Amino acid sequence: MNELITGPLLEVGQWFRSYQYQCALAIIATILVIFGNDINNAIKYLLRKQHFIIRTMVFIVVCALGYGLATVWLTGLLAEQLGKISNLYIVPVVTAIFIGLGLYAQKQRHI
Repeated sequence: MNELITGPLLEVGQWFRSYQYQCALAIIATILVIFGNDINNAIKYLLRKQHFIIRTMVFIVVCALGYGLATVWLTGLLAEQLGKISNLYIVPVVTAIFIGLGLYAQKQRHI
């Protein structure tokens, strides 16, 4: 019975390795979509007394550089961490991450 479960999980996990970076990117993008509004609101709150030009420049820098750099850096970091998980557990772990993010998004009424 044990081989009936572990065999396919190992095979799918081995196949998944070639898509590990893309999956990490999808996870990071999902996190940024879920929390992006909160991040923007926090920045907006911090800059509420600043001049329009300052607020606009900071918004551009945060969106262009901040989210871009966060996506690239965090994707590499997450892909590296996913690489440490054995082939047997990688697909269940990634599935659990997406389910957790989906449940959180549902709870926060993002869906």
